[in-house]
Amino acid sequence: MNKKKIYIICGIVLAVIISIMLWGTKKKSLTPQDFVMSTVKKGSLAYEVTATGTINPINTVTVGTQVSGIVEQVLVDYNDDVKEGQVLALLDSSTLKENMEKSEASYELAQAKENKAKVTYDRIKKLYQDKLTSSASLEDAEVAYKEASANVLNAKADYNISKKNFEYATITSPVSGTVISKEIEQGQTVAASFSTPTLFEVAEDLSKMQIEASISEADIGYIKPEMAATFTVDAYPNDKFYGKIRQVRLSPTEVSNVVMYTVIIEIDNSSRKLLPGMTASVTIKAEEANDVLMISAMALQFKPSAVVRGEMDTKRIADIDETQDIVYVFEKGKITPRVITKGLSDMTNVEIKEGLKEGEKVIIEANEPRKRRP
Repeated sequence: MNKKKIYIICGIVLAVIISIMLWGTKKKSLTPQDFVMSTVKKGSLAYEVTATGTINPINTVTVGTQVSGIVEQVLVDYNDDVKEGQVLALLDSSTLKENMEKSEASYELAQAKENKAKVTYDRIKKLYQDKLTSSASLEDAEVAYKEASANVLNAKADYNISKKNFEYATITSPVSGTVISKEIEQGQTVAASFSTPTLFEVAEDLSKMQIEASISEADIGYIKPEMAATFTVDAYPNDKFYGKIRQVRLSPTEVSNVVMYTVIIEIDNSSRKLLPGMTASVTIKAEEANDVLMISAMALQFKPSAVVRGEMDTKRIADIDETQDIVYVFEKGKITPRVITKGLSDMTNVEIKEGLKEGEKVIIEANEPRKRRP
């Protein structure tokens, strides 16, 4: 084979290789197979607010003492059910009793002196009326009588105080409920000189409790009294409990630079399964939409690349407001932006109020080259 033929064959081969390379790099139009699509369908959406909170009794009363002394008897224990007025403990009252008896004697003595002063005053007053004594004697008798009357009032007050202190040595429950805390034991000395020491805590009616849940400022606008709430606790992970919002407290707190509000949720605890202090994971169904058009929320996050924009129908889109957004559909062989009006979102799907029809498909992401269909 001469050199001329060799050159011809090499040229042909080279031309074929170049043609193959050019054909491989030829721009290929995008098709729906180049994208992951979401179908517009009907369904139900619910926006749920989640929070954590602590289960507490609706009313907890701290029982203390206003007098000091040694604890003689403790008559109740943890978890005991008590009635209003029931005796919980007794303090040593011997000194208090003596003080009460002493003040009672002083009171009776003051009353006797008052009676004597009154008799004297009445006698001198009659003598004065009969002009048998001077006005000075009458005035002295009147002053003595008033002083005796004042001493009676003072002695009565002292007696009432000492009597009350004696009664304080008997510690009673101010409400009917359950003892959830006991801070004293028999023989212990309690001192009430500068503050009232806590002896017991009584939770009133543990069959009805409440959750104090913390809701962020971003979600608090959805929360209204009387809304239903569900919650779970770690102690019973397979059980769902129910409650109702009673109050949204207006005093905010700040946690890690996030403003939080306390929401009170009433719960029924007639089963007594829920205990004070348990942590509740709360879900509140704030808004709900049924039988509405919806698409995947990912469609709102899709942003076309430069290659996709080159294949798009480039019609101008007017400015949109905060209730609107843009999605991308295949329409007549072209990728077309579509303005839609949004509704409720549950973070997975978004309600479509206007702009799309049931059955239409919107782009949610571009397929990777290895995922594209041949």
